[in-house]
Amino acid sequence: MAKKFHMGTGILSAPRGAFWWGLGGYILTAIIGFVAVANLEWTKSTYVIDEFFHANTSPFQEWLAVILEAIDRYVVVAVILIVMGILVTIWKGWLTALGSMVVAGAGWLLIAGVKQVVAEPRPLPFDGSAYKEALSYPSGHVTFVMALTVAVCVVLSGSRWRWPVVIFLCLLTLATGWSRLLLGVHYPMDIVGGILGGLSGAFLVLGVWNWFIRLVTRKRR
Repeated sequence: MAKKFHMGTGILSAPRGAFWWGLGGYILTAIIGFVAVANLEWTKSTYVIDEFFHANTSPFQEWLAVILEAIDRYVVVAVILIVMGILVTIWKGWLTALGSMVVAGAGWLLIAGVKQVVAEPRPLPFDGSAYKEALSYPSGHVTFVMALTVAVCVVLSGSRWRWPVVIFLCLLTLATGWSRLLLGVHYPMDIVGGILGGLSGAFLVLGVWNWFIRLVTRKRR
């Protein structure tokens, strides 16, 4: 049992230039947000997509949307990251597990800066109640699931389970985006920004993590 909880290399599989791809995507996410706010009347006009989903829903779809509503609560995020960390620790070592948790968690939190700077006002949900967060772009729910997808993808590199799990998580990302529109708490561009923001935020953190691990490893030699 003791051998299962080894440290691992800590280096995560990443595309070449992951940091720069992430930084570029992060900047692009912000630019899209600024454009959406600068053309707020057009952004508001896209709310017809929310209205379409809301008008063509079913009790099951409403139930699913409510379930997915909880996916970016701090407690839920913490549980997801801890479970992933435990599984990866057993499989690849605790340092690799920590890296995957940092990529998913920090990649999600990093987008908060864009949300504060862009400051897009949130639409009024269909139930008529003011949403708990005033700012809309990008969707934090979608951002987290997308960042989680990247973290799982790099951890499962070389595994036969990689693509089935990643495809499932990509579908979950799209379902989460759909649920936000169904509830009327986001504009469609918020979903696009969440996908791009989660992807770029995770890549940015991934690049920094691998750089840090390599730096520490060289100093120990």
